[in-house]
Amino acid sequence: MKHTADPKFKKLSKDSSISQFLSDHDHDHRTGFITRLDRSPVSTKRWLFVMAIGLNVAILLTIIGIVWISFIREFVCMGPTTWSSKLVIWAMQNLIILAAIAVLLRSTTIPFFFGECRLRLLHGFRPSEILIRKSPSVRRQTHSTEEQRMGHYWRTAIRAIDPNHLYSAASAILSSEYWTIEYDAVLDALDRVSAGQIDEHDFEFSIWKQNSENIWSVYKLWMMHEIMSNQHEMAMFRGFLTQSGKTELLKFWEEMAAPSKDTKGIISSEAYQSMVQQFAREGLDYETLWSQVSDRTSV
Repeated sequence: MKHTADPKFKKLSKDSSISQFLSDHDHDHRTGFITRLDRSPVSTKRWLFVMAIGLNVAILLTIIGIVWISFIREFVCMGPTTWSSKLVIWAMQNLIILAAIAVLLRSTTIPFFFGECRLRLLHGFRPSEILIRKSPSVRRQTHSTEEQRMGHYWRTAIRAIDPNHLYSAASAILSSEYWTIEYDAVLDALDRVSAGQIDEHDFEFSIWKQNSENIWSVYKLWMMHEIMSNQHEMAMFRGFLTQSGKTELLKFWEEMAAPSKDTKGIISSEAYQSMVQQFAREGLDYETLWSQVSDRTSV
């Protein structure tokens, strides 16, 4: 890996294991990815999974019920035509409904049962879990400073990979920030981590982009604490920890990551991991907490 002047940015070697991994899964050609580690409590992950099972089973049963009732009603009302003719007529009359059902199945039930359930069957629930999603398009801000643009990018990305907006949450289905995990990429990443080919911490909160020469670059968003200059967000973050009785955690965070003139908001990988693990021990996922703060201040 080659370092640039900005420690938050890295251009990766084509031969690096992480570059090869990203290229293997960038089927849309230079779409890019957002990654992060989900350190929410295992009990929370289990509960969300149980809720997701209930949601997706309910969706599946509802779809079956709608199709069955419509199918029976139409066939009873139809005259003495052949079975195949009845089927064609029924499909034509219910084309919009069938298209909507197909979209719903493709975006919720199918990825849940063939992705999430497969992931849990193979790897269970872990204290730290890799999340990978395709990078969404971000509207470019032209009339703003570099710091404002990066702040907007950071806030957009942290909401874009918030597990609370995942498709398996009932409230997320109609959300504009609805997303799905790249399960094949996550399963492959876990296999490569187990084989020692890549490190789990490579997937800390970052954006990965590929240029026209097929060279990958990483923007280490986890390091960008200097963009936390929004006083309203900072006050809400501090207020949440204070109201939750996490005063020691707040003090620890201020010492480790709060922007200062000396560090310019930049912290080392070791310090960051120590900080997020401290939050995890208190039952809090650091990035998810910031996503919730960003959601509230953007309303």
